[in-house]
Amino acid sequence: MKRTALRILTVTAISSLLACGGDNSPFVPTTSTSATVQSAQQDNPELALRILPIDHLDRMDNYQAGPAAKSSALELAVISGTALTASVSDLETAYETIFCQLSTQHQVTLQSPECQANIAYISQQSGAGFFNLNNKPILNNPLGVTGILFQPVTYSTQVTLPQGTQTYQVSGGMIMPQGITGAQIKGVVVYFHATQFNKSIVGSNYTTNGETRLNAQVFASQGYIVIIPDYVGQGIDWQNVHPYVLYPQVSAKTAVDMLSAVAPVIKAQYNLVDNAVLKLFSAGYSEGGAYSLWFTAFIYNNPGILNGLYQLKHSVGMEGAYNTSQVTKGFLFGDVSTDGGNPYNIQTQVVTNLVKPLLSADAFLSYATYQLNGDSAAVFNPKFYNLDCTWPVPQSLCNVNGQQITMAAAFGQQAASPASQILFSALRKSANGSTYPADLVLSTKNSVNSLVSSTFLSDSSQAQLDAALRAADVNLSQVPDNSVSIISLGKDSVVIPNNYTALLAAYPAKIRFSYLLPENKFQVVSPFSYIIGNKPVYVSVDHMQALTYEFLYALNIFNQF
Repeated sequence: MKRTALRILTVTAISSLLACGGDNSPFVPTTSTSATVQSAQQDNPELALRILPIDHLDRMDNYQAGPAAKSSALELAVISGTALTASVSDLETAYETIFCQLSTQHQVTLQSPECQANIAYISQQSGAGFFNLNNKPILNNPLGVTGILFQPVTYSTQVTLPQGTQTYQVSGGMIMPQGITGAQIKGVVVYFHATQFNKSIVGSNYTTNGETRLNAQVFASQGYIVIIPDYVGQGIDWQNVHPYVLYPQVSAKTAVDMLSAVAPVIKAQYNLVDNAVLKLFSAGYSEGGAYSLWFTAFIYNNPGILNGLYQLKHSVGMEGAYNTSQVTKGFLFGDVSTDGGNPYNIQTQVVTNLVKPLLSADAFLSYATYQLNGDSAAVFNPKFYNLDCTWPVPQSLCNVNGQQITMAAAFGQQAASPASQILFSALRKSANGSTYPADLVLSTKNSVNSLVSSTFLSDSSQAQLDAALRAADVNLSQVPDNSVSIISLGKDSVVIPNNYTALLAAYPAKIRFSYLLPENKFQVVSPFSYIIGNKPVYVSVDHMQALTYEFLYALNIFNQF
């Protein structure tokens, strides 16, 4: 009984972080959050980019969805929401805070040893352009950028799914550097964001999406216009299921349509002539890492589809799931641990145990919706799909707004995340000779077999799944040599670096730069620091915070064109 209670207590603490964390702070206090954590949040508004990159579980305090575009013309963008501005001084301060997890209360300063060690390491790396935070490179940017203008937009996109061609009204955000002329613009970066369970914390929402602000700090401050699609099924299109990683070309096409939609806005903002051409780059992190490379493949596979304002130069994928058919599938359906030589190259057992139900729920719901016409029974363990807590986890922990609803309904919330409910509903689920562990700290038996139906594991169903997964593998066969670059941590608990090595082995000539970064060279504040104690505990960087540093490598790559 004591062991069971301890397990539940451990899971409760972890899920508390999930339910409350995200964005640029490790904790968003709720009524159950300790005074210490509340103080940490108030003191550290930019402490960490996210507790989990797959989540962004913040509350949406000021989100106002813009109206859907009324015109049927795909090239028309509708300016929606409130434009926001930030000075380069503000951007510098914000980036210093997340780079070093600055905290007045806990006496973490720019001169703290861990912060200076991170700065020193990056400043010595040619791949990061010798970026030295001590020199305030955002404030003292060479172009003389004075700040940024952020603007939400809505537009129409036409994409192809297994059911055929579909048109959606979607949203996104654009960030435009200020204080420079059109001739000084270095180019346009289309950015593909990481997995979001909260459908409102996306590119179109600057105030709550840390990735959007990071794009402003790193790319826009250095003279790049940044375009961030929300994706189908997110932002103003929250009612629909997001076509998750199995349908990457959907997100690539949505980005192409957004670029066309905002072209007139860019021309007007910088007084560009009709035949002006801007360099185009793409970047993406985690889920978006694969989309960024698919974007390049989509452009080259569809000549003439790109608006004439842009000329594609290069794409960068960061921590992407490039190989879904073998690497990602093996990660989900296998027992993954640091034992036996750590073949999956994970860093932290608890993070891997925690994210696998969330990743599989998102992916399999997308698959059931678009590949199987909504037949969830053919995919999910029904108790997991119905968010049915298994004793001794109380049902209240699996309920959404006090009600027990299905996984599809939970994912269909406009501005809330079902992450903690999905996690709790996964615990102790049994099926197909497997049980998902309740002890997320120590267990190495974490196959998602227990979360799916026996039908889904049949030979015929697996063959159908495998075909969809192979179609989602990044395919660079038609792109020119040296067209893309990839960046990864040497060990990653969420998107394993085996994706990086598999892509590099498959397409060595296509990849210009490949950086496998030593995670122990970047020391970050543990997400558990202010719960375990009242002082920061430093650990090696994992998937949750790596993009803070990896963006610098992408910036340096873009600057070479």
